[in-house]
Amino acid sequence: MKKNLAILISDDFFSEYSFLKLKEKYNLFPFSFYKSEKFNAYVVRDANFYSFFDFAKKNKIEFIFFAGKVKGNLPFENLHSTAKDFLSQIGRLKPEEIMKKIADFLDSHGLKVLSQTEVFKEDLAEKKVYTFPLTDQEIEDVKYGFSVLNDILKYQIGQSIIVKNGMVVGVEGIEGTDELIKRVGNYVSDFVFVKGCSENKDLRFDLPTIGIETIKNIKKTSGKVIAVKAKKTIILEKEKVIEECMKNNIKLIGIK
Repeated sequence: MKKNLAILISDDFFSEYSFLKLKEKYNLFPFSFYKSEKFNAYVVRDANFYSFFDFAKKNKIEFIFFAGKVKGNLPFENLHSTAKDFLSQIGRLKPEEIMKKIADFLDSHGLKVLSQTEVFKEDLAEKKVYTFPLTDQEIEDVKYGFSVLNDILKYQIGQSIIVKNGMVVGVEGIEGTDELIKRVGNYVSDFVFVKGCSENKDLRFDLPTIGIETIKNIKKTSGKVIAVKAKKTIILEKEKVIEECMKNNIKLIGIK
């Protein structure tokens, strides 16, 4: 018998992909903080905790999965008093810290949060060269990119960085991965795109993810290399991504 699961969604491909993957095993109840164009989702307006728990109780929810993106400016919007009180107890408004506290809070109320690594076992990047071998300079750029990324990840700024010939030319901010690639593409080509997360990353949510859209944007901006952290990066539609990289002479690699 299927268990009931609440899935946080947004109008993006990752939410659609997650929904299709999870519906084989669970009865799904999508919810969001904003009205969705793609899902018939329950809207938790102004992040009202009372509203969410009523929704969970009514539908006998046992599990929760975070698929949808939460807008970076959500903590600064006109939130319900329950959300304001919760945020005031956290103090620092770092997205991952907020999500971790929410996940722990839900867990303490008997709502188990599914880990993204658990749901996407087959989609996690492996330590391997997926397409073409890298040049010596590209290898150096990958190493340098990850060394810089590891330094800034502790500040929870972003999960992606772009390097060209030993120079950092772009760091992901609130705009997200795709906009970072487009922005850097205005200035340089043949760059190395690096994506990963910290060693102590909470694996329940917001794992680094790439997909067909990432490849299309790299192609449009004439990027050359995509390097991701093995076991901690999700590659959506992995076979299609590899095929698209091969077709466009993009080097894709998973590193430890």
